[in-house]
Amino acid sequence: MNKIAVLSGKEIRNKFIQFFKEKHGHIHIKSSSLIPDNPTVLLTPAGMLQFVPVFLGYEAPPNPPRAVTVQKCARAGGKDSDIENVGRTPRHHTFFEMLGNFSFGDYFKKEIIPWSWDFVTNDLKLDKDRLWITIYETDDESFEIWNKDVGIPAERILRKGKKDNFWGPPGPTGPCGPCSEIHFDFGEEFACGENCGIDKDCDCDRYVEIWNLVFMELNKDEQGNFTPLEKKNVDTGMGLERVTMVVNGVTSTFETDLLRPILEKISELSGKKYKDNPKEDISLRIISDHARCVTFLISDGLIPGNEGRNYVLRMIMRRALRHGKLLGIELPFLYKIVDSVVENYAETYPELAQNKEKIVSVIRREEERFKQTLDRGERLLEEIIAKSSHTKTISGEDAFKLYDTFGFPLELTVEMAQEKGFDVDTEGFAREMRDQKERARQAHVAVKLTDELVYNEILEKTGPTEFIGYERTKVLGEVVLSIIKDGKQLDSVEEGDFAEIILDKTPFYAESGGQTGDTGIIEGMDFRAEVLDTGKFNDLFIHKVRICHGEVRINEVVNAIVDEQRRKSIMIHHTAAHLLQSALKEVLGEGVTQAGSQVDPDRTRFDFSFDRAPTKQELDKIEKVINQWIENNYKGKVTETSIEEAKAMGVIALFNEKYADTVRVVSIGDISKELCGGTHAEATSEIRLCKIVSESAIAAGTRRIELICGQKAFDYLNDYVKQMEQISRKLKTPPSEVFGRVEKLQEEISAAQKKIGTLEAEIAKDRTASLYEQAKDIDGGKLLIARVDGIPAKALKEMTEKTADKLGNSVVLIASEAQGKISILAKVSENFVQKGVNAGQLVNEIAQKCGGKGGGRPNFAQAGAKDSAGLDAALEELKEELN
Repeated sequence: MNKIAVLSGKEIRNKFIQFFKEKHGHIHIKSSSLIPDNPTVLLTPAGMLQFVPVFLGYEAPPNPPRAVTVQKCARAGGKDSDIENVGRTPRHHTFFEMLGNFSFGDYFKKEIIPWSWDFVTNDLKLDKDRLWITIYETDDESFEIWNKDVGIPAERILRKGKKDNFWGPPGPTGPCGPCSEIHFDFGEEFACGENCGIDKDCDCDRYVEIWNLVFMELNKDEQGNFTPLEKKNVDTGMGLERVTMVVNGVTSTFETDLLRPILEKISELSGKKYKDNPKEDISLRIISDHARCVTFLISDGLIPGNEGRNYVLRMIMRRALRHGKLLGIELPFLYKIVDSVVENYAETYPELAQNKEKIVSVIRREEERFKQTLDRGERLLEEIIAKSSHTKTISGEDAFKLYDTFGFPLELTVEMAQEKGFDVDTEGFAREMRDQKERARQAHVAVKLTDELVYNEILEKTGPTEFIGYERTKVLGEVVLSIIKDGKQLDSVEEGDFAEIILDKTPFYAESGGQTGDTGIIEGMDFRAEVLDTGKFNDLFIHKVRICHGEVRINEVVNAIVDEQRRKSIMIHHTAAHLLQSALKEVLGEGVTQAGSQVDPDRTRFDFSFDRAPTKQELDKIEKVINQWIENNYKGKVTETSIEEAKAMGVIALFNEKYADTVRVVSIGDISKELCGGTHAEATSEIRLCKIVSESAIAAGTRRIELICGQKAFDYLNDYVKQMEQISRKLKTPPSEVFGRVEKLQEEISAAQKKIGTLEAEIAKDRTASLYEQAKDIDGGKLLIARVDGIPAKALKEMTEKTADKLGNSVVLIASEAQGKISILAKVSENFVQKGVNAGQLVNEIAQKCGGKGGGRPNFAQAGAKDSAGLDAALEELKEELN
């Protein structure tokens, strides 16, 4: 195809912003974080997500009510995931930038349709004859504007159905409407056949959608009826990578300036030239995309893990690492690509350069972690595929083992299996995952989560709850505005019911910002309710209660009383969390940043980014610094100011966190200033004492400290002293000499264990001689399957190896019951491995019949079991089978 006007991705990004900002009076709003506030959304999938509260009427629109954004987006995990197509098509990505403009009850079709045509034809200089338009099948208004006002011939305006050209609503009800799309035609040489066309269901590379204009003009109610909205909205989205590809006349987004420098870095690391080998090209594209995505995700505060968004990040990283290995790149390597991503994007997203050190550290640690298991996991997968050749399906149990033991995300197992022509039982995997979570689940008080639609309805009817809990913990004469039980609004609830109560005012702090919700009592003339927890939906405070006696009704006047002792304990633990952050920065350096926190009445948990474990001396110093600040009795101060003034004051804020125009600054003397909505001690002396009780790693590059304060700390130390006294009495040694006495006992135990090991080895050696006589001749060598009880696992391993070495070409399997445990070991010589005998399968077959499991290499493996009742029969059965 002919080249079109060349513009870089950066130039197109800037042109788009200036077109709407300068030419059409839009306010430019910067991209929100890839990690959305909405817990139901894994990652930010589109530009309109940050404006959902505005479209739904919960927040006021910006002034003026028209906005332009370039939004960072990620689609990997969940229903919007594109990951299985990434690298295999020329334009799918896990991370991309969405150019968007929005009207909140301001302009509509008459304006945006001509504007969009103006931008793509005049600013981007796309060939008008290559552009096609699609509209919703009944949207005559859009047709008239495109045809009459813009001048598009009727034959180039195609009507399509709801699947392609109707957006929303985002839930079962809400705003929705038709959309119109602009498509670019790459030419007949890219057609998929005679039936190719935008109005067909083909998915070839000839036609590319570059801009989607959504017209929110309808509201869908619970009955499925559509009614016109009083204020109509516009939401448009144009993928920067796609439009840059089109503008530059290339047929792959990986050939644009947005991704080409990253791909070239990977070619350099691997020694593989792009477009030399189609299979290698897929891996080059996958790593390019994934390296960019993980760089942005980690910069926005995400860390690899096993749940939710954190799992998605780990899955993307490990997929990239596996494709690096396919290209022959030695792990770790992914961290070396971060520089290329940062250099390409830091001017637009300066936070990448600010966070580069953290990004590199997190990626490298995750690479080192996966490197240890990747080879073993691949070998296990090969074994699983070999044993599953008759079904061509990897079981859910095996897929879960790869995930649980070797860190293989399910998506990676599926991809590797498909390369071999195998399927994966994903439903079975899900069952295994559910079973594991059920085993690990701890019982706790839980109240049914009410549907958000109910909360929305109450919020519209009653307005926000007035929170007065900063000043008071007891309020008399408040009104019950709403009662919810099992997701439904009721007029009353009675004794024994679990419900949610909403008041016009409340002293109860609702869980937010890492601080747990308040508990206490709500009572009236004829009832008493225990408040089990307090939550929040937008500005609606929800008291989760158990009715102790009586009946509570709508509009009843009540008293709301917070558990004051519990609240005070929460306050000192929250203030201690602020002191901890300042102490971490003082001792470990300013590079420490908060990664999460949880404040409860009995402890504070604080997560922070740091690339190594703090030393014992550093932890002691942190604790000492905090207790010195407590002793100095610094006063607390709360100030409300603008976010700009707060940042000018040097206040600590979470990067990319959304803050209101007016923010609350909590200051502690001159040692701490943070944006915080929680409750705090008035002075540090109220904390009395702080004690760090644990420090650990929770993910690559992320540490966790738990500390306790006040009476909890005194109780902890008193218990510690009591335990020391008990140990002292038991050892008949003064407390000051306990450590030396324990060291001496350890030396004595170690010496005794060595003696025992020597004796066990001698016993095993004596009994090995008798095993040779039990070996039977089989085709190709010797077969020995025996049970020798009383031999521990270590000695049994030595016995098995020596026996197999003595017998030469052989299959040796020895089982032993010792100290209530069964150990099973097998060694298979190379000639029998070539015949298909697998040591891992042999030991696993025996172990499963005895309530255990195991595995290993084809030539050597071991297993454990608990039930010896079926051991003899299992050994005899295997012996007959091999004979």
